[in-house]
Amino acid sequence: MTRPRLREANREVLDAIATPPDTGVEGDLDRIASHIYFLAEEKPMAPDHGRLSLLRYKLRELEERAHGDRVVGIRRARELLADFQRNRRAETRATTEG
Repeated sequence: MTRPRLREANREVLDAIATPPDTGVEGDLDRIASHIYFLAEEKPMAPDHGRLSLLRYKLRELEERAHGDRVVGIRRARELLADFQRNRRAETRATTEG
């Protein structure tokens, strides 16, 4: 099942990896991108909120270590994960209430 916001977050992380200058966070970003890709494209069930929160936390830490335009992509990925999380919560609430 494809999850568009997660796919977009993955793309933002990949773009951040490719954005110069290198700051030593590229390997960490690559691991996060792989994880987000799995959640977006391969995981049959929607990701749990704890996993998404952990990814957002890791991106926040990397955002503080990165520089320049790379920070913009990392921040955007974090925002997309948060948006996905908010929407999942709303869907879950609607399902359990209705």
